[in-house]
Amino acid sequence: MPTSTNRFRHALPIALCIALCFAALSCPLSSTARGQEGADEEGFVPLFNGKDLTGWVKEGDAGFVVRDGMLVCNGSGNWPTWLRTAEEYENFILRLEFKGFYGAESGVFFHAPRHGLISRTGFEVQLGDNTGRPRRHSPGAIFGAVAPLREAALSYRDEAFNQLEIEVNYPRLRVRLNGQLVQDLDMAEHPQLRLRPRLGHIGLQDRGKPVHFRNLRIKPLPDQVRGQWRPLLNGRDLTGWTISEKCSAQWRIEPDGVLLGEQGHGYLISDETFENCELSCYIRSSPLANGGIFFRWRDERNRGFEIQIEDIPDSNDPTGSIYGRVRAEQLPFTPGEWVLMQVTLNGQHCAVRVNGVIVAESDEMPKARSGNLSLQMHTGKGWVRWQDLRVRPLPPSEQ
Repeated sequence: MPTSTNRFRHALPIALCIALCFAALSCPLSSTARGQEGADEEGFVPLFNGKDLTGWVKEGDAGFVVRDGMLVCNGSGNWPTWLRTAEEYENFILRLEFKGFYGAESGVFFHAPRHGLISRTGFEVQLGDNTGRPRRHSPGAIFGAVAPLREAALSYRDEAFNQLEIEVNYPRLRVRLNGQLVQDLDMAEHPQLRLRPRLGHIGLQDRGKPVHFRNLRIKPLPDQVRGQWRPLLNGRDLTGWTISEKCSAQWRIEPDGVLLGEQGHGYLISDETFENCELSCYIRSSPLANGGIFFRWRDERNRGFEIQIEDIPDSNDPTGSIYGRVRAEQLPFTPGEWVLMQVTLNGQHCAVRVNGVIVAESDEMPKARSGNLSLQMHTGKGWVRWQDLRVRPLPPSEQ
């Protein structure tokens, strides 16, 4: 029979192990550790490493810093600055926690382009304090478009973190705030959402007030259209394009990968042809510049039709007009800034969106045919720049 001393000697390691286990269970996990734990469950992966801004890009003087394992908007910046992911996402489930303070406003962007008013060109889920009743700018709203189903945000006085989940699986969009369903939408059927991008960055808005974010994690869902979009510029040279005969304009790729057309008249014509397609690009032009994008181009005598680029409000065909057919009645941007242009062409239907606003639309386009894309310069001393020019072919029209 073992002595009492021997029993104590054997019991001590067991007791020590039990004590350490209880200590580990009772000690709260750091935000980084919680994020890693969550990343191992249900297919979620961290979107923020808790240490630095790796994988994120500041747009403008966004006041985001890393503090105590959190992404902290310290209020030093303000609109339109924001912090975005370097990567683009299509379908996903995003989960995060946020805490605001007195008067704080912010938002979580998704399918966000790099330029333009993101709450209109992409999507913004509004963050902030309760507004008293659900409105299109209440917490959980799709900002400016759809009010939340209910008020679910905590008051800043609670000094607690809100739980936010955004689920995008096109056409379904669901948003949960503190466990309550605040959005359940069919984006394809909603008149203000149906033409918004289905692919883009995730971002956090800087509205000049402190907001803390932590435990950002994401579960990618199967993509539907990402692989259908293809770039039309390689960022190095004009491979895939041909300069028109007797062209006096100068065309070149700048060091940052942007296409520049300047000082003259002429066309840059794609080698590839399209009948129906979606086109997306950023455009920026000098004062009084005149240019355009032609669709279903055959040659200079059979040019198809043109979407005009001319940042002059009093022009017969200002930027976004379907030249000679439908005049764009508004310029939803400030001349001289980067503009997001999106064109949907399907059969005899053409819709032009500029910074998220439909500025021209027609169901009476000429009979569909295959043709090239053509970029036009039509000005003596001005310039037009194109960035991230990409296209998504659509099925041919039924004849």
